[in-house]
Amino acid sequence: MPTVNLRWEIEEARPAIVNRIEIAGNDYTSDACIRDQLVILPGDVFNQDRLIRSYQNIANLGFFETPLPTPDTKTANDEGDIDVVFRVKEKKTGNVNFGASMGGNTLGGFIGLEQPNLFGLCKKGSLQWQFGRYIQDFQLSYSDPAIQGSRVSGTVSAYDSRPRYTIAGFGRPRRIGANLQFGFPVPRSFYSRLFASYGLEVQRNDETIEDPTLKSNIYLQNSLRSTLGLTAQHDTRIDMPFPTAGAMQSLTSQFSGGPLGGNANFQRYTSEIFAFAPVGQIGGTKPGSSPIKFVLGMKLRSGAVFGDPGAFFQYQKFILGGVQFGEPLRGYEEFSVTPRGVLPNGSGGTSASSVEDFGSAFITTSTEFGMRLNQQIYLDAFFDAGNVWARPQDVNLRLKRGVGFGASIITPIAPLGIDLGYGLDRVNNLGQPAPRWQVHFKLGQIF
Repeated sequence: MPTVNLRWEIEEARPAIVNRIEIAGNDYTSDACIRDQLVILPGDVFNQDRLIRSYQNIANLGFFETPLPTPDTKTANDEGDIDVVFRVKEKKTGNVNFGASMGGNTLGGFIGLEQPNLFGLCKKGSLQWQFGRYIQDFQLSYSDPAIQGSRVSGTVSAYDSRPRYTIAGFGRPRRIGANLQFGFPVPRSFYSRLFASYGLEVQRNDETIEDPTLKSNIYLQNSLRSTLGLTAQHDTRIDMPFPTAGAMQSLTSQFSGGPLGGNANFQRYTSEIFAFAPVGQIGGTKPGSSPIKFVLGMKLRSGAVFGDPGAFFQYQKFILGGVQFGEPLRGYEEFSVTPRGVLPNGSGGTSASSVEDFGSAFITTSTEFGMRLNQQIYLDAFFDAGNVWARPQDVNLRLKRGVGFGASIITPIAPLGIDLGYGLDRVNNLGQPAPRWQVHFKLGQIF
């Protein structure tokens, strides 16, 4: 058999340097806002991985039509240096939504304003107001990701809320509060940030309760909560709002009372770990087309409360079930997974029956196999598991399980979704196993 000898002669030259970076097509969004997302800069040695990551970061802003055009690279001089051009096309970002209904001689409805790209500077402002006979929820917030052009972010928010849920026979307490948060970059880590916050909240009695014995309960007395919060976060997810790769880890500590004042004295700790891995895709080979992406997602959340939250127990302690109040666990009714066990079918839904239904520790896990049709539509099959305990020292791995499938869609109002979950550990009134299906409607995302 004939053989061939091969010889390569390689002459090592100076690495290519990024000469200029241009942004094209941003008629509204400022250059500075986009450049803050770049991890490749003029003067850097050209790096293909950093170029791709910068492209993904720009897409994550959500201000431009996707998929973005592939970045252009061209030779800048005889020494082989590179010019890079990122091209974008603006899309509508702000939205206004409202609605009203009449029932029982009362008017109810909602009004919402949101702009995630105020003045083209990546600042975010939002106003949400829901009103009616059994609900009063007003929220106002403003965020600046780069205060005075720095890498320090800031968020200020205020709220006035009375939920539509009744809690342990205590009616619907009213919460009024405000919060101020600052975020700081972590040196040598583009995707890590530290947040510090301070909040004040007043909780008032539900005036609809007429029983004087119940009104004298400590959980219904007017109370003030003064809270200092600290959060560490690392986030590398891409293809938001339905991530297809990357991870997010966060740890939050909140300290209420003590030298901060107020009527509650406790500490609250929560952690989150999200991870996503692409497992394949279909299509997307033509320029400007978006592939159907398949992704495996995993989530772990946990929390613990030490001390006595007092009147704030219903929002600072933990209860599981459903997707709207407390910690989500699909396949179960709202308020149905408690430290005392799973409540019988039909017992949850719109209220918690006692203070003992709220625990001081919880763990939830979720695994999803998702199909991202495009940036607006996401389908998934899931397996959830979780439980809640009266005390942190009671934590064990006996978790309540649920399986099912769902769909989410991005609308001008917010992400909307429906999940059909099968609660494997539900019980009937006799305490006997009685697994069954549960439909969940959600505004926003679980993942």
